[in-house]
This record gives sequence, structure tokens and C-alpha cells, in this order.
Amino acid sequence: MYYSRAVIRPAVDSFRFGAIPLPLTSLLPHLAGLRLEKVVVAGPVITVHVASPRGWATCPVCGHRSRRVRSWYERTLADLPMAGCVLMIRLRVRRFRCVHRACSRTIFAERFPALVGVRARRTHGQRAALERVGYALGGAAGARLASPLGLAGSRATILRIVHAVEGPRLATPRVLGVDDWARKRGQTYGSILVDLERHQVVDLLEDRSAAGFAAWLRAHPGVGVIARDRGGTYADGARQGAPDAIQVADRFHLLANIGEAVERVLARKHAILREAATALDHPSSKAEPAPCDPVASGGSRAPDRRLTRDDHERQVHRAARLARYDAVVALDKHGRSQGEIAREVGIGRKTVRRFLRAGTFPERAQPRRRPTILDPYEPYLRERWTAGCHNGLQLWRELQERGFPGAASLVRRFVAAWRPTPGRRGPPRRTGPAPTEPTPPPPPPRRVPSVRQARWFLLHDDGRLRPDERLYRDDLLRRDADIQAARTLALDFGQLIRERNHAALAPWLTRATASGLPEFAGFVTVLERDRPAVEAALTHEWSSGQTEGQINRLKLVKRQMYGRASLALLTKRVVRAA
Repeated sequence: MYYSRAVIRPAVDSFRFGAIPLPLTSLLPHLAGLRLEKVVVAGPVITVHVASPRGWATCPVCGHRSRRVRSWYERTLADLPMAGCVLMIRLRVRRFRCVHRACSRTIFAERFPALVGVRARRTHGQRAALERVGYALGGAAGARLASPLGLAGSRATILRIVHAVEGPRLATPRVLGVDDWARKRGQTYGSILVDLERHQVVDLLEDRSAAGFAAWLRAHPGVGVIARDRGGTYADGARQGAPDAIQVADRFHLLANIGEAVERVLARKHAILREAATALDHPSSKAEPAPCDPVASGGSRAPDRRLTRDDHERQVHRAARLARYDAVVALDKHGRSQGEIAREVGIGRKTVRRFLRAGTFPERAQPRRRPTILDPYEPYLRERWTAGCHNGLQLWRELQERGFPGAASLVRRFVAAWRPTPGRRGPPRRTGPAPTEPTPPPPPPRRVPSVRQARWFLLHDDGRLRPDERLYRDDLLRRDADIQAARTLALDFGQLIRERNHAALAPWLTRATASGLPEFAGFVTVLERDRPAVEAALTHEWSSGQTEGQINRLKLVKRQMYGRASLALLTKRVVRAA
């Protein structure tokens, strides 16, 4: 469809003065001051032809006005969509001769700085819209959104627009938070810097080295407080780049460090962890060592049943771990160092250290059985099984009458572990009494908690533990004095950290050193190296909690770009989002 001047002129009186009609001016304010030539509607595309009504133009070099028109041409500009249609602007541009003899430019084209940039093919409005889309979603996702919205722009175009925008110049923060983040998990890491007072990301560094952090601090003088984790890298970088700044250790990491010390104590007590779990299963008998077969100890099958493929693989893996453990112990008795043992056996030094600290072979913790929809009906199944009904299909039908929504296969698999021999297919026997068992199948024995779970039982109050977990914790404390001493020290340290009791720190360090626990003595040694930062954590309110929250936002932005974007683009998006 084509609208000429003859069609538009009667509708708007202002058109005869050479200006854009008033309704069009209100819809397209950025075209104010231009003369409307014609409007062409072709399907979903609206093309507006405009030109400048002035008879002169200003030279961009010397600034003199010129009225000597040499020629003209048209520029096609992509604009913001209007009424669901793509809007294109055909801008008529004239070339002028510069009248100033000393000017280096002989011929120049008139410019429209309020509408479009030099040699640009997009108006300022569409460029700003694509910029916002690129900052919010990145290249590929931004292009997928821009296309249905009527914003013409490919992935490369959107990224080019974002890269061309100059990043905001942020003031040097007085209180700086620093932490590392994974550019590629387990391989390459960077550093994130956060202004803790303004709650915004300041910059991203390409590595997490002390030299890189120190260089940034020297380039941005004025940082007064640095909140960091317990690592030594950022401590060294802060001392080099801002020696007068106050370093504040993160209180959450201090609590995590004391929990790790408790875990190292428990790692030497694997036998006691098993004995306590066995004692809860057999309270009237003395605790016996758990069977070596982890599958049989899980209670998921009878001992005389044939091993499944998974059971066999677990036994093979356990045998391999046991052989490595025996080799580590034997080499340690011959006076070999941990590094030599690790190279000879083919395992990591941390694994060697964990084996030597354990004292006995550390069994793998059995996975916790996940709750199923059959759990509420298990007492009824045990009652019917004791009464002699061993047919899975019949049990399923009875459970259906009680509201069980699952399939019959779930019931058959559940009761299969109770059978000493494979079950008989088909309906229940119609003749003869059904075989009965004197007692229901025993429940599976208690799962031996892992070291981390045992730490949870020891360091949390009774309100957050189940009754069986409280019994297990109390049994552990009765069995070993080292575990009881470690729990007391850890709880006292956690209390002084939460209350920021600076006066209680020195007495606690003395108690921990005199406790006789090597794990806590090592913790005190490390704490003394960083004692000024630890004391600052007890006197200042700053911490790395806000930095951790910004890292979560950083991960979201990074994963939106599938890890293919550069650090410069990621920095712009994160700083803009903050």
C-alpha cells in the first residue's frame, strides 16, 4: 500500500508547512524536524521516507554552513517496530560543497545526530533496544528474542553492539570483597571484586593469583577494608597491593574450617562410628564389627541369595580399595613419605593422608535409601507376610483397597528382598495351607553414617536431629573422649564467632593447643598465621556473604552464554546487572 502527499495532506493541516503530521510526530518523536515524503506499507513492513527541510547543512570539520548542494542519496535505517510491524526509514541525505577555502573537507554529507550515527544502519532507538537485549540475554538468546519482537539483529550484531558500549566507570570502593569463581570448573579460575557498600560488582579478574589482585589494588588506590576467604592467595595480594588496608576473614569460612577439623578427628574413628551404629541395632548385645561385605551389611538381600551384577561390582571395587589401603599402610611402615606412597600406589596424596589417619580400612558409607510411596504401607505388608501371604500380586490388590496408587511391580520388587528363594509366578495357591514364617523379615540394619554426617550430628542442637540421630550422637560421645573434646571445642569456637566475642579467642586457642588433638593443634597453627584478619572478623561487620551472592549471579550470567563468551563481555554483563 502506498500513501502519497495527496492522500495524507487533507488529514493533517500541518503537512502543508513541510513538517511531519502531528499524529506521526507523537508516534515517532525522534523524527521531529524532518519532512515526510511518503509512507509505504508492504505487508508487515512500514517504510517512512523523510528528508531534512532545511536548505543548508553544517560542515563537520570546520563548522561553516553551506547551501551548495552537490548531489543526494538515500540511507535505509532500521527503527523500532510500530504496531507489530517492522519500521524502516528511508532518509534522504544531501551532499554539500564546503564554502570555507581553508577546510580540508571539500564535499560533506549532512548529518542527523538526533536520529542516527555516522554510517550507522540503525537508529539510536533500535541500537539502544538491542543493547539492552544483549546485556540481559547475551548474543544467541538475545537474537532469538529480538527477531519476533521486530528488532533485526543477529547474534554477532548484538554482541558487537554490547562490546562497542563503554563500560561504566565505577568509583574505587572503600570496602572490597574478593573471592574466586570457576571459569571452567576444576581447571581455570578467576576473581570477582565486589563493592560491599554499594552492593555491586566492580570488576572480574582473569585469574586468582596474588600478583593479579595486587596489581588491581595498586591501580585503584583507596581501598580501606578487604573481606576475603581463608585462602592465603588473596591475603598475600592484599599485603602487596594495599598494605594499609584492613583484612577481614570471612566468619562462615572460619566455621567451615572448625567443622573440617572435627571431620579429621572422626576420620580416625571409623571403627567407633561402626560400633555405635551396630550398638543401636542390638542394644542388648555388645557391639560387633560390621561385616566386610557392604552389600550384605546393607540388609537389602539375604546372605544366601545369589549376587547380582551390582553386588559383584561393589565387591570388586571394595577389594581394589582394600588392596590400595594395605599397600599404603605397608609402605608407611617402611618409612616412605606420603608423596612417594602416592606415586607408587597411583593415588592422590590426600587419599594417602586419609588412609593413614583412619587407623582402619575406611568403608564407604552405604547410600541412604530413598523414601518411596510404599513406606506408609510397609507395616501392613510385614503383617500380611507373617500371616503367610507371600504373593506379590495379591498383596498389591490388598494395598489398592487401602489407597495405594502404585503398580504391582513396585510391590513385587519390594518383597523380593524378603524371599530366601525366588517366588512362584501366578495366583495364590488354592489348595493346602500357605507357608508361614514365624517372624516377619527383620528391618535392614542401621546405615553407618559417614564422617560428614557424624559431624552434623555432633555440631547441631537437639531440635534439628531425629531421636535416632540423638541416640547415635550420645553413644559416640560415651565411647570416645577425643570426639567429646572435639565437639566441645568446636561448639565453643562457633559460639564466639557468632557472638563476635573477641576476648574469648585467646583462651580458646590455648585450650585447643592443650587438648592433645593434632587436628585442632594444626588448626590453631594456621589460625595464628592469619590472626589479625581473624580478630578483624570479630570486630567488623563485613563478611564475604554478599560476595558469594554475587558469584551466584555471575554463574547464572555465565551459563546463559554457554561458556563461549569472552571475559570482557562477561565483565560488562555482570557489572551492568549489578
